[in-house]
Amino acid sequence: MTESRADDFSQAYPVQRRFRRWGLPAAALTFAVLLFLVGFGGTSLIENVYLNLAEGRARTIVIALEEEAPEPWHKLVSGMAPKSVYAGPAGDLLMQAISGEVRELGLARLKIYDQQGTIIFSTEAEQIGKEDRSPAFMRAIETGKKTVVHKPQPDGGSLYELYVTVPVAGGARNAVIELYETTGQLNSVLITTLLPAIAVPGLLLMALFWALDRLVGQAQRDIDGRTRLVNELRGKLERMVSGSAVNAAVDSVGKGKIESKKSVITLFYSDIRDFTGFSETRPPEQVVDFLNTVMDLQVAAINAEGGDVDKMIGDAVLARFDGVGAEARAVSAAQRILGEIASGDFPRDVGIGIYTGEVISGAIGGETRMDFTVIGDSVNMSARLCSAADGGELVVDAETVAKAETNDFGTEEEISVKGRRDPLRICRWSV
Repeated sequence: MTESRADDFSQAYPVQRRFRRWGLPAAALTFAVLLFLVGFGGTSLIENVYLNLAEGRARTIVIALEEEAPEPWHKLVSGMAPKSVYAGPAGDLLMQAISGEVRELGLARLKIYDQQGTIIFSTEAEQIGKEDRSPAFMRAIETGKKTVVHKPQPDGGSLYELYVTVPVAGGARNAVIELYETTGQLNSVLITTLLPAIAVPGLLLMALFWALDRLVGQAQRDIDGRTRLVNELRGKLERMVSGSAVNAAVDSVGKGKIESKKSVITLFYSDIRDFTGFSETRPPEQVVDFLNTVMDLQVAAINAEGGDVDKMIGDAVLARFDGVGAEARAVSAAQRILGEIASGDFPRDVGIGIYTGEVISGAIGGETRMDFTVIGDSVNMSARLCSAADGGELVVDAETVAKAETNDFGTEEEISVKGRRDPLRICRWSV
């Protein structure tokens, strides 16, 4: 859990990637919805315009027929057979009047129905006298509402059938007039009218998201740069404090203060022998160089065995080993350190003490300054064992040696430890 939270802090938030993953598809969807709504609304608007025009033309036709041939016209709409109405001179006059209106209004086709659905006039003469009670006709005659029907044509084109109900003089009967308009006219009007309405907001939307993408890109660069600086700072801080302290601080974010807890760990304590005497007889640069070299060697060995340096106290090192095999790993790190120092050209030796016991780990200090460390008698015991070790020697309590399952140590012995009433059984190992 802690490592994953630490990884979260070290990674820059991918704001630009998420914006492009979710924002751009949302923009495309918004544009598609806009296109649909504008197209649907525009189509409905244009159809309503054509229906109103058709209604005006239908009324014009009816008014003209009532003026030019009222008698045969009323016979047609009253239910008389169309063939008998058109048979005489009056019928010829009526036919001429209707045909004249079709030409004058520039209609592609025209049908006129009586209330029973009989076609009493059609520009296609063979349809006169037939019944055509289509759903569109029934809706027009029953509700009086204007209706538009899209009709594909065999040649690949299409027509709009416009059904309009018109009252006949006297108000007793209605006639349904069906006019036809080609969709080419409708589509040209639709494209001319709606293209700017779609293109302008579409371009504005694209420009907005382009600007947002530039802004988000700049924000991502700022976030990346700040994250690099934070990681660099964190890396430097981690070299100055223990990994346990860093993990505890990261894990406590959003939870309040860092909690203290008890645990059983293996403690490693080392000290350079007669470092004070060495410091008094050497220039500061040589002292610091020697100290850094020894510390770097110890930290590398401790980290390699999964340990964590809790703190450096002058020329001493306090480290902790947690988890499975902590005892064996602590012993292995100590033996490696002593072996490398013995084989190198170092002016001073190191003594190491290892002890396993219960400690309290947590943040120690006040509001303005704190230190994350381990405290307890076990820490003191590891320091006492380190004091009991000669240069190049490792002193470990017998229980830790048993758990480490190693045969490298000599015979057990008992020593008196300051602050402890009973003697402590220990084992020694030297290079």
